[in-house]
Amino acid sequence: MQRSLLPFILVPLTLLSWLRAYIIYHEAVSSLYGVQITTPSKNVSVDLPKFDNLTIGDRRENILYFMQVSDLHISKYYKPGGASHFLYFLSTALPVVSPSFVLVTGDLTDGKEQYYGRSNQIIDEWLTYQTALQESGVLDRPNFWYDMRGNHDCFDMSSWNSEQNLYRQYSVVKKRGFDFMVEKTFGRYRFIGIDACPKSGPSRPYNFFGYYEINDMDRLSEKLLDESSNHTFLLAHYPKATLLFGKTSKGEAFEDLSEHISVYMCGHLHKLALGLGDHLQIYRPTNYLELELGDMKVNAVYRILAIDHDLVSYIDVQLPLPEIPLKNPPPPADGFSILPEKLPYPPIILITNPKGSAYTMKYREPVQRIKYSTHIRMLIFSDHDIDTISIFLDGKLHDQDVYYKGNSRNDKEYIPLWTSQWSPSNFDDGKNHVIVVKARDISGQVGESKLIFRVDGERSSMNGGISEFLMGLDWAAVGQSLFFIAHVTLTIYLLAAKLYVTYYPNHPLIVSFHASKKTIPQSFFRKTFLLVSQPIFFYTLYFYLLAIITMPLFIGHMIPSSPQGGYGLFWIYGIQFFQNLRWLPLADTWRHAVIDFVFSIAIVVIWFLVITGDRRWRTKWLLWGVILWLWRGSELYKLSQVYGHFVFWANVQTFWWLFWGWYGISKGIVS
Repeated sequence: MQRSLLPFILVPLTLLSWLRAYIIYHEAVSSLYGVQITTPSKNVSVDLPKFDNLTIGDRRENILYFMQVSDLHISKYYKPGGASHFLYFLSTALPVVSPSFVLVTGDLTDGKEQYYGRSNQIIDEWLTYQTALQESGVLDRPNFWYDMRGNHDCFDMSSWNSEQNLYRQYSVVKKRGFDFMVEKTFGRYRFIGIDACPKSGPSRPYNFFGYYEINDMDRLSEKLLDESSNHTFLLAHYPKATLLFGKTSKGEAFEDLSEHISVYMCGHLHKLALGLGDHLQIYRPTNYLELELGDMKVNAVYRILAIDHDLVSYIDVQLPLPEIPLKNPPPPADGFSILPEKLPYPPIILITNPKGSAYTMKYREPVQRIKYSTHIRMLIFSDHDIDTISIFLDGKLHDQDVYYKGNSRNDKEYIPLWTSQWSPSNFDDGKNHVIVVKARDISGQVGESKLIFRVDGERSSMNGGISEFLMGLDWAAVGQSLFFIAHVTLTIYLLAAKLYVTYYPNHPLIVSFHASKKTIPQSFFRKTFLLVSQPIFFYTLYFYLLAIITMPLFIGHMIPSSPQGGYGLFWIYGIQFFQNLRWLPLADTWRHAVIDFVFSIAIVVIWFLVITGDRRWRTKWLLWGVILWLWRGSELYKLSQVYGHFVFWANVQTFWWLFWGWYGISKGIVS
């Protein structure tokens, strides 16, 4: 009788475990969402002056441009790319473009030690960064260089005031983000940089996602609602896909606040891999653009953005290096300690009218100005005088001359503007059109720019494919959903199978152990019944499933540079430090949970199903089980090398790993 009641007791135990998991999760994310006691008020859109009486002509007015660079990853140990690319950016690209200011969206340094197991803030990397800025003259220009932290800049950091926070000493901004307004006679443009790094930065690998808490959201809300501007640019290191935005104390979500921004600029993803991140841009439902910039570290990419008559355009440019990434650091130029010689640079062309229709924001920009404009406009940045410029519209050579309407590079605000008269009505047919501009300088170097445009103000498809899809996801929510679905499905399936075997032990699939031939579903269910009929395996697996949602996975020294406050509990919901029991609601823990569930639970269960009840399969697949067991053990060992030996011994995952290795490999399954 007792044997029959035990599986039945698992039902309320499972329900209680799910309830406890729900309570812990909400405690872990309380700093993001809190308890909403008021209803979010609907923001009223502000009528901003868009200067609709202006015509886009050939005058050097109503135009502003600036640069963005991201993910420098200046490294003491990893030589290819990184610092070498950044030094060439400062010595070559920056003087050629001569922007009004530069925005740097994080990961200024690499912070990884020689063998990539550990990470911390390495002073040599920060000194290289500061020296490079000093030698390039950046530090002599007030209100020019705006840098923010990325996740690598807060590795192994207990708090903002920690001595490990070298950003406070060696960066330019030295604060948590920035906020400034560019005031022009033709408009006001606001730039808000948010620091979404963890309040306490663990060492890698669990320091990939960012988050923004209630207090942060309140401050952001105040900034966005405080003053009107023609455009507001919000900058963060993290794309929205990898940033957990909380809510304001009034219950406003980021989607509510985003009604007040035009462009969200970020970095972090390094173009991903295998071409998945070549077009990491997306047009969000609340009518703003999110534009991720590829990294300087490996891809040597930077961005030039222009606001021309309130139309926002940009171009991504790759440094003209002999190889990318550069394998060896360049020799310094005469008179410098690290800054290299300037490289020859082909002309860079940024077409500002007509703007690329894939990035049209008709609810943020006066797009009708394109239709009534009189001139094609472009900024051409070159080290030498321009010799010839050719414009092609839908493949046909434009028959109007191109004139330079810019000013001298020595002027206070350099605007290298070129214009050519055109008739936009010839293209007002509701279709996509193509403009190509080619420029040759007197040294023979050629630059080219191509974009799709429309004059009716409608947006063209970005054709971003998998990149655009990935940007549109909430990666933390995807991880949570995958884990939840997988965990609940497996738990219910195992419990149902156990109850069925207990109360219906004479089922044909259980009794007919050696039946000749079965369908795949019959074989699957037979092996399941056989597996859950083994009490030691079933109850160990089942209680492990309940343990990972109700207990911390391990104890670790998550911030090694902090002897006292760096120890904490690693839950699937976040990291909880012993000091004040404070939570870091990092989505990295969900990533860990999904990976561990797939490789340490799901595949292990499948392996047991394969070798259960069939000696032939057991012999054939035993080696694969050994390989899997050794690999999962090596992963646990690697974690212990980063976060301390507690990670291995005070770890519920280690218990499961030892059990299934002993049971499945050493002892085997009795068939």
